[in-house]
Amino acid sequence: MTEVSVWAYPWDLHDIGADAAATALQAQGANTISMATSYHAGRFLQPGNPKRRIWFPQDGTVYYSVDESRWADAEIKPLQADIVASEGDYLAKLVARRDAGGPGVSCWTVCLHNTRLGMAHPDHVMRTAQGDAHLYALCPSSPAARAYVTGMAAEISERYRPDRIELESPDFMGFDHGFHHEKDGLGLLPEDRFLLGVCFCDHCMARARSAGVPADAARDKVKGLLDAAFARELPEPQFPDFPDRALESFRSIPELHAYLLWRSEPVTSLIAEIRAATHPDTRVLVIDFAGSWWGGVDLAQVAPQCDGVLYCIYTVPAEEIAPRLDEVRRVIGPDKTLIAGLHLFHPDVAGAADLRGRVRAAADTADGFNFYNLGLVPARRLNWIGAALAGPG
Repeated sequence: MTEVSVWAYPWDLHDIGADAAATALQAQGANTISMATSYHAGRFLQPGNPKRRIWFPQDGTVYYSVDESRWADAEIKPLQADIVASEGDYLAKLVARRDAGGPGVSCWTVCLHNTRLGMAHPDHVMRTAQGDAHLYALCPSSPAARAYVTGMAAEISERYRPDRIELESPDFMGFDHGFHHEKDGLGLLPEDRFLLGVCFCDHCMARARSAGVPADAARDKVKGLLDAAFARELPEPQFPDFPDRALESFRSIPELHAYLLWRSEPVTSLIAEIRAATHPDTRVLVIDFAGSWWGGVDLAQVAPQCDGVLYCIYTVPAEEIAPRLDEVRRVIGPDKTLIAGLHLFHPDVAGAADLRGRVRAAADTADGFNFYNLGLVPARRLNWIGAALAGPG
């Protein structure tokens, strides 16, 4: 059976009505709902929500009933969103509906992107070579951050038994991620943005040193590169072939190249720990996309540690979708689940026919589809899903 899911926020399920939302999505061919169970802050324009047209979610919270006793000794703990108490535990509602014959349940789970927790635990966030903190990004090398994410997956899967958990941001967050009122008067080049997102926190340094990686030399090299970039009157590339050659662009600096290759280890091992902590009845999918190597993701290493990949092709041109997914399939192998992630945002997707073309391009390779997002698009646009799944016509 082709898996077809739609991403949804719990506040949208509340305002639309969980039963009404499930019925509407099933009418378009969806057989699963991917509900946000851990999420960050933002400002959301919600044409598909009949009540909350603009919504600012509570920062860095979880949308299920937390068992405080499980977290008594944890350094980093999840905070249950206020609306779980005031509006209901919609994960529990979806699971109950599934068990009564309704759609499957997938838990869309943001892992390390959490400004609230970063500000509360600055010793566990990513830090640049110059020592500055990325407060929106817990570090995958931090033991406390790793325990937080694995504990969350364990709690969700053991208490609710969803069909899937979708892991978003189990890696190193980049420098650019839409933080509040970002300022850049320098004119950062791609190489500068990348190097600003390479973490040299104490946890990374210790972990890399223990693996025999020249972490101190790599940090000094990056600090020098960033200092040079900041000193120039106008931006000037130091690595003209970046990002086209990816990490190979830095091969001329052996210490840095070795450190950049090592960065995949904390990410891969964290995903393996999450899978080990998750109940066996719940599959673990990693949300991936082109260019995730910026965050330390090596898909060939990650694939054996999880049950599959949810690969987002939101803005990939339709003619490039099939070869892109074929390459992902080649990397992860035939036995891992591969879900194609598409969105319904205009003008990226021109209309129903455009979405249908994208679905058809992915259909031969993907095991299913996830569509983004229930409340963020007009209700009438959900009809595009049904038209796309129906095939030509």
